Amino acid sequence: MSFLSIPGQQSLFTAIKPGKRTEDAEGKSPVDDEDEDEDDEDAVGFIPRCSPLPRRRGHSIHDETAEYMRIHLALPPARRVSFADTTGRDLVDVKEFVAFDSDEEEDSAAAWEAEEAKYRRPQREATYHVKPEFDPRSGSALSRAVRENKLEVELMSPVENDPLAVNGIVRVLNVSFHKAVYIRSTMDSWATYFDHPAEYVPGSHDGDTDQFSFKLSFAPPYTTHGSRIEFVVRYETSDGDYWANNSDINYAVTLLLSYEDGSAQSSVEVGYKRGILKSPKVYR
Repeated sequence: MSFLSIPGQQSLFTAIKPGKRTEDAEGKSPVDDEDEDEDDEDAVGFIPRCSPLPRRRGHSIHDETAEYMRIHLALPPARRVSFADTTGRDLVDVKEFVAFDSDEEEDSAAAWEAEEAKYRRPQREATYHVKPEFDPRSGSALSRAVRENKLEVELMSPVENDPLAVNGIVRVLNVSFHKAVYIRSTMDSWATYFDHPAEYVPGSHDGDTDQFSFKLSFAPPYTTHGSRIEFVVRYETSDGDYWANNSDINYAVTLLLSYEDGSAQSSVEVGYKRGILKSPKVYR
């Protein structure tokens, strides 16, 4: 071949077959093509030996966006917070309702009330009575106790129009002109206690003794059947203080409940509240 001769086209191109790999096609020479079987006649075309090989086209942006949206929509929706005013709506929605009478509602309410009354326990009116747990002394026994202890509880009586209260009279020996009487009482077994001043009874002086009156009342939560008030009496004079405590067992009154049908309520155990004051011992 001369310098100006044109090479044959067969040396510039390589025949390929459908389904064959490009690498096999590149490794063949023109001489090998002549030795091929008749199957070579089925070749569909030629490609340049130095041309770039075609590659498979990747996903387009459109396909990737569609795949992302499909996955995003398949995920559970996230919680979002939005305010009504951002969308142009009102923040407050006021609705007014007008009440009206309905015959059906009145009939149903009456039927319900009648049905409930069948199972409602009848209410009974309770009657309270305060009972002393000691017998006040009188006569010579009272005079002897006053001279020995300088004071003694003489009388206990109910209070009119106040069934939760009781009145008492204390007789004291006229030790000095300046004197004072106090009632120390408790409703929780001396966990707490109060000192109530007694009042002098005008005209009660008989030469040797005087009388002082006091009042004790039950108060919630100590208003149940069996509630108790314990008390002692302290007599202050210029010569000293004197105590009366019912021969070391203290005075006490009990609250009793009864009903119109004559039945009395069974004894109820009273729960006491503990106070911050120390409980005093038996007072003399």
